[in-house]
Amino acid sequence: MKSRANNAENQGCVLIVDDEDALRRALARTLSKQGYQVVDASSGSLALELLDTHDVDVVVSDIRMPGMDGMALLRLVREQKPDVPFVLLTGTPDVATAVKAVGYGAFEYLTKPDDLPRLGESVAKAIEAHRAAITRRRILEAATRAKVAKPGSRRAIDGGMVLDGRYRVGRLLGAGGMGTVYEGRREDLAGMPVAIKVLHPRLSDQQEILARFRREAEVVATIDHPNIVKVIDFVAAPDGPVFLVMELLHGDTLATSIERDPPFSERRVAFIASQVLAALGAAHAVNVIHRDLKPENLVLTTLAGIEDVVKLLDFGIAKLLAADGHQRLTETGLTLGTPAYMAPEYARGEAATVAGDLYALGCVMYEALTRQQPFTGTNYNAILFAIQQKQPPPLRDLRPDVSPELTAVIERAIAKDPADRFPTARAMDDALAPWLARGATRAPSSTTAGLGTTPTLESPSVPPKNRS
Repeated sequence: MKSRANNAENQGCVLIVDDEDALRRALARTLSKQGYQVVDASSGSLALELLDTHDVDVVVSDIRMPGMDGMALLRLVREQKPDVPFVLLTGTPDVATAVKAVGYGAFEYLTKPDDLPRLGESVAKAIEAHRAAITRRRILEAATRAKVAKPGSRRAIDGGMVLDGRYRVGRLLGAGGMGTVYEGRREDLAGMPVAIKVLHPRLSDQQEILARFRREAEVVATIDHPNIVKVIDFVAAPDGPVFLVMELLHGDTLATSIERDPPFSERRVAFIASQVLAALGAAHAVNVIHRDLKPENLVLTTLAGIEDVVKLLDFGIAKLLAADGHQRLTETGLTLGTPAYMAPEYARGEAATVAGDLYALGCVMYEALTRQQPFTGTNYNAILFAIQQKQPPPLRDLRPDVSPELTAVIERAIAKDPADRFPTARAMDDALAPWLARGATRAPSSTTAGLGTTPTLESPSVPPKNRS
């Protein structure tokens, strides 16, 4: 039987993994004094045994250990216990390892001894994230039970309202064609900040739209990748609004950064694109195509002092490729998506494929470097014609300093023929490896964040773009 202390002061169970006995015991004493139940292991293999016998809320592990190191343990924990956050400790920090840790799903990356004083804070945030992750298990059940209400039964949303008895609505963050996004708080989880995406009342009685909104919750909850915004809940009660609850992001959209920041360097574009490719790869692995990749759907956050950590948003028109009996919500013949980033085959009404997402990312990279979209037009049809029949302005005419090698990567990504593009997200990511090897940009040392901290859909200094 798994053990869990019943002491009212216990705030959660922490597993500490470190082969250095003195440090491991010191950390255990410190966290125990803060009210946590603590179990410890001197190796990765012992840690895995403890995970099977204890209800662990967060793992704190050193990176450098004999046998199974912390990075290998992280990957195994993410496979076996995907809801359990993982905090990595290192005495020899380097940006490349930190970036790799993010890709593997680390909650936070701390250095010894400088960051140890805030370990308790990190553990608290990780446990909060773990408990929120557990609630995501309700999403698929709630989505399955969702029913369409009778016309006129949906109420308008006002600040201060409490939805589903738990979510208090705060200020408006943005609005789009399908829904409105509000800041909110989950009152049954100590006021945890969240983002609430409410389906427009006029759409909530339409079966197809409601199904697409519900599918967004199902898709994102299924993928559960660190570079994809987390969906915490989905609610569609007959007598209330239909809404998604997501983590609240602190950062700017890529669209805002392109407009506001100095011209992007090759390294910055490659770093951002690599994370998007990791998110797309996870989606493609479960036969999901995003279909609406654009700068407005990419939020840049900060993790452990590393800037430009990507969160991919809005799977509202995602397409399921697997013929597994699920309803296909976007069929061949529909040109859904944002025209400027739409692959030529989409513009012709052909089926969605992996190549279409990679094409959209190529357009995003082109825009990040040049501050202009590769294809423009005076109206929707003119853009669709340009996408199918014209070539974009040569990238190096707009940015002569960009290397031929990166230009070639982007040109391959936006090739007219899908067969001429990269075959997979991994293949395109491999092509970006030379730029990633040069490191990543770091934020000022006073900035602290983690994957479990709550992200915002707007910049504190720049008004948010409207979004759905």
